[in-house]
Amino acid sequence: MSMSNRARSTLVALTGILLLGIAVQRFSQRQPQAYHGPVERIVLAAEMVPHASPVWIAEDRGYFREQGIELQVRACESGRTALRNMLNQPGIDMATAAQTPVIHSSFHRDDYAIVAGMVYSDTDIKLLARRDRGIAAAQDLKGKTVGITSGSSGHFFLSLFLAHHWLQLSDVKTADLEPARLARALAEGEVDAIATWEPHIHRAQEALGDRAVLFPSRAIYREDFYFVASKPFIAQRSAPLKRFLRAIEKAQQFILKNRRQAMDIVQRRLNLQSEILDATWDEYVFGLFLDQSILDSLEDEARWAVENGLATDAKMPNYLGFIHSEALKAIKPEAVTVAGR
Repeated sequence: MSMSNRARSTLVALTGILLLGIAVQRFSQRQPQAYHGPVERIVLAAEMVPHASPVWIAEDRGYFREQGIELQVRACESGRTALRNMLNQPGIDMATAAQTPVIHSSFHRDDYAIVAGMVYSDTDIKLLARRDRGIAAAQDLKGKTVGITSGSSGHFFLSLFLAHHWLQLSDVKTADLEPARLARALAEGEVDAIATWEPHIHRAQEALGDRAVLFPSRAIYREDFYFVASKPFIAQRSAPLKRFLRAIEKAQQFILKNRRQAMDIVQRRLNLQSEILDATWDEYVFGLFLDQSILDSLEDEARWAVENGLATDAKMPNYLGFIHSEALKAIKPEAVTVAGR
């Protein structure tokens, strides 16, 4: 073999070794890091809904224990309640919530931040109405009573839905009810329609049968579901926060690879009928994220709150201060595409 051929072969071999080393390094970075330190407790206020499936999966599969986390879940009826409890009750470190509760609290306090999105959907929130109340088209909602959870994503969705059909919030009456109460209120005729999320829509539709009118919701609103943490917790316990997110990331991967088993775990944890998850599971896009649309969505909803007199202060908060990206960057950097603190 000539010297030039030997040099070429050596270069190819060295290049191969280098590429293999890079691949091994990246693979090792992807693997959950084993934890051998003391167990630390995290208290999570969570709405008991399929949106939080990564929590229920990580809990069931022992992923929190693997990361040295003892998770205590405080069950809540809504994201609004979960966030409120985290902010006002001592000892709660984190909460699950969608965009709207996050912006409502932001007008009077800033001691919390979104640390990761866990799921999003553009079809989860829907508007369901009673056909026997003379509602067949969106325009028929004018003058009717719509059940919502005030200050929730369902409230914001109703506003967008009405605007999409050339109506305003002032064209309807609203009744403020907790999410679990909405299906019964519609079935009993207390309200003419409801705007809310699953599984409440599915339950209401089942109760009404052919008297139900379900309006399409795709492309009107992308609902995000976040992990929100208190800023003292973020500052003082950054290590357990990262381990919490590692457990959630492992649960996300389990969901992607084991659809039926994941659904069964969630069904048992939430005591849901299997047909509810069968009908709604594919509406959820699971995965950890902090993308630019979060910032855009928070700003849009804040403007809506001000315009509709729902904010206690007309001054727009700086929502970059409500996003903490460092914890997620540490475990899944490619999931972070928004600038944050």
